[in-house]
Amino acid sequence: MKKFLLMVVVAMMATMSAQAQKIRTIDKDGEPVPYVSVMTTDAKCIGITDIDGVLEDVKGADTISVSHVAYKPKLYKVNGKSGSIVLEDADFGLPEIVVKKKPYVYVQTYYRMYMYTDELGMGYYRVGMTDNVYDVKTKKLKTSTTNASKAKYGIIKTIVGTAMGGTMNRLSHLPMQSAVDRIKNNKNSKYKITQENPGRQRISDSRGTIGYIVDEGNQRRITFDAEKMASNRLENSGNAKKKAKEDKKEAKKKNKQNSFFYIYRIDDDGKSRPEDYVMMEFIDSYDEVQKDGSLDHTVMGIQVFTTDRAYVDKEELKQLKKQNKMKMTYQNIRQFERTNNIPALPSGLQQKLNELWKTGE
Repeated sequence: MKKFLLMVVVAMMATMSAQAQKIRTIDKDGEPVPYVSVMTTDAKCIGITDIDGVLEDVKGADTISVSHVAYKPKLYKVNGKSGSIVLEDADFGLPEIVVKKKPYVYVQTYYRMYMYTDELGMGYYRVGMTDNVYDVKTKKLKTSTTNASKAKYGIIKTIVGTAMGGTMNRLSHLPMQSAVDRIKNNKNSKYKITQENPGRQRISDSRGTIGYIVDEGNQRRITFDAEKMASNRLENSGNAKKKAKEDKKEAKKKNKQNSFFYIYRIDDDGKSRPEDYVMMEFIDSYDEVQKDGSLDHTVMGIQVFTTDRAYVDKEELKQLKKQNKMKMTYQNIRQFERTNNIPALPSGLQQKLNELWKTGE
């Protein structure tokens, strides 16, 4: 009898193992690509790969759509097996800019933000364009943003626009300090940055790996787990009351992932200036517990891209700002993305967005 039960348990474990198809997202060199969005072809989120590029189970999906802002979207046939997916570089970047002795640096940035859930589908979408003007002499930044948004329901547009509109605009402002410098200079952090191999560094704390810094050609790519970093900072600040409050607030969110990805251009000596900022992506993903105990999966993604930059005098600045003005219609937005080689959204997500924008509120 015991032998029979053991055989049943082994058979059940083998069946469970066979049902879980694990994938790993890697680049052309075989290195992991963290925080890749994995969804069905009709844009239902399956999950996001972890810091090592691993998603433990694609939940029975036969064909999956994988996407990351720095790589080309890809459809992958699972065929009931675990496997590795090699992603091709999206090649979004900026031509080298020649430093000129002029009073201003002009940088145009473009952002898009989307939010969708299992229940709503594409619930909210927002885009914005920011003129960033950096005064070389005073080292001060002036910004001006125009934006447009659409939501499945008017109340969502009102709430998100009110609560997060200003934050979205600020995220598109030119960062005056690189992501790496911000990590190094954080007073409440105890991070270590160690060289793994030429061109690849690991960011870690006492609990393990929380990110990577990868140099590829003239680009520096920084990926880190923002959730772990925030927890690290709060813990090291010694504010137990605030930490307990945050823990309680997050208790209803399961399987939470919160990550940042940056790209900067770097000089031969490894340095970068504010105008060398290329792009950023933020992903917040979690399952929220509903009143009936069910889970509703939510994903919020924010992407920011540099689309123009130059050293200019006062008259040239005036002309550039005039030249880069755009009426924020959906047709103009889509054309702007194509003209500026903005990485494409996954096809299923883009279709949901097309439907949202055409149908209105």
